Amino acid sequence: MEKISQDKFWAIYETLPNSLKDVIFSEDTADAIWNICKLNDIENASSVAKIVGRVLMGLLPPKMLIAMLQDELSMSDDVSKKIGMEIEHFIFNAIKKELDALYEENGNTEEEKIEKKINNSEKSDSYRESLK
Repeated sequence: MEKISQDKFWAIYETLPNSLKDVIFSEDTADAIWNICKLNDIENASSVAKIVGRVLMGLLPPKMLIAMLQDELSMSDDVSKKIGMEIEHFIFNAIKKELDALYEENGNTEEEKIEKKINNSEKSDSYRESLK
């Protein structure tokens, strides 16, 4: 998983709807991830949280969640599918409309989406100086 700089993270975060911003730092989201990991004997809850965070930020399509869990945490098919379904049920379903809207941009690569989000945030926030 490619690491995102703190500046890029905040630039992308600022472009998100408030409902997604709330979910990203929600105690309920953290509790849901922790409980899902505990019930499935996954010790690395922080890695699961990072993957969920990427979905919520618009950097990883929800349909790629299971594959990313398998790749990053070396989970079996069965465990990753179960965790993916639980994350979808307890976290993503409440914000399904927002996630669908976030991922409407079909065909763009992850890098293109990041650049577009950053460029849009700079354009819509003209009173701020560029950090470049």
